[in-house]
Amino acid sequence: MTSAQKLARLSALARLKADRAKAELAAARVPVDRLSAEIAALRAERKARAAETPDPAGATARAAWLRQSDRRLRDLMAELARARSALEARRNAAGHEEGRRQVLEKLKTHAS
Repeated sequence: MTSAQKLARLSALARLKADRAKAELAAARVPVDRLSAEIAALRAERKARAAETPDPAGATARAAWLRQSDRRLRDLMAELARARSALEARRNAAGHEEGRRQVLEKLKTHAS
């Protein structure tokens, strides 16, 4: 096997790895988008309920809902931070694999 053939095989393998890393990056983006949308919806609902005129009969229930929504927001924000961390790791891996693919593609081109 010549060096050009080896480089061609390595280039093909690098392309497959880069494609897989990009797919994993796209999959890691899904929970981030979902959590961001859920947080935005909860914040909008909380803002709307906080702006309502307080009803003395339902003040206790309203206060309990506001506390519960604060806890839920805190939990969602922590989950979003973890999802963003995973997304960043996938982004770095995809960038690394894409760089490897580009280098091997150039080497293959120069060897031909």
